[in-house]
Amino acid sequence: MNNYLTLSDSRSIGEAWVAATQSLKKKRHAYNLIYSISAPATLTSVDEAIIKEFDKFVADTELHTANTVANTIFPLDTYLASLGSNVDFHESYLDDVFPKVRKKWGTYFHRLIVRHNDDGSVMKDKLGQPIDPLKSVIEKLKRRADTKRGTTTHYELLVDDQAHEITTYIPEQDRKYQLGGPCLSHISFKLDGNKAIRLTALYRSHWYTARALGNLLGLARLQSYVATTSGLPVGPLTIIASEAFLDTSGGGLKASDTLAMIDRCQAILLGQPSAKKIGALSA
Repeated sequence: MNNYLTLSDSRSIGEAWVAATQSLKKKRHAYNLIYSISAPATLTSVDEAIIKEFDKFVADTELHTANTVANTIFPLDTYLASLGSNVDFHESYLDDVFPKVRKKWGTYFHRLIVRHNDDGSVMKDKLGQPIDPLKSVIEKLKRRADTKRGTTTHYELLVDDQAHEITTYIPEQDRKYQLGGPCLSHISFKLDGNKAIRLTALYRSHWYTARALGNLLGLARLQSYVATTSGLPVGPLTIIASEAFLDTSGGGLKASDTLAMIDRCQAILLGQPSAKKIGALSA
């Protein structure tokens, strides 16, 4: 048994998801599934057709649509509503969105913009302001873009240190989970030789029917947001799933129907070699 499964680079999130699901069809499981998307900021009409086919399929199951899953990582509607206004995007999420979802599934974005102390209180900086790890990353990348100084690669450090890395695992909240909890463990931003922002996402486990397509969409939006706000171009998006599953049953799924949907999505990809391009941060 191989201890890893690497896939060829894909151009877009739809192509990457189809390649991953096809690679998992035989054994339904792999350790250390690794692949990259070369142009994650560019959604295509083929991607949209794949997402539409997926959403039509999950409508009769207990699963969420791709966009619903994506919004747990990057709440696109809240971001778009903040454009051209005096409303801070992060504050709008904390005030208007998080109170509605905090006791439900899907709070990744909250984990990216808030840190808590062991007693549950919000962690603050020396000036008494709440620490926002994602804003810290963007500010450091902005300085890097403006001054051309600073490093392009960083390691996991405290959230107020020189880090371009964000963990979504919260020990005081997640350490007791046996099942459930966040599957996305860590995201890392890097600058490459073209001064483009690369994003690497590490999943402790990744479910390729229920979550992966929406996860890729959300990560692409997050990466585009960080790049756009930092004034830098978007580079590749890389996924490392320490354990990957093709979940074909459960949650209202029937294996034969799930596999048929995956094959229909592959047919969409193979049947439409050219496609119009759409921005990842478009509605």
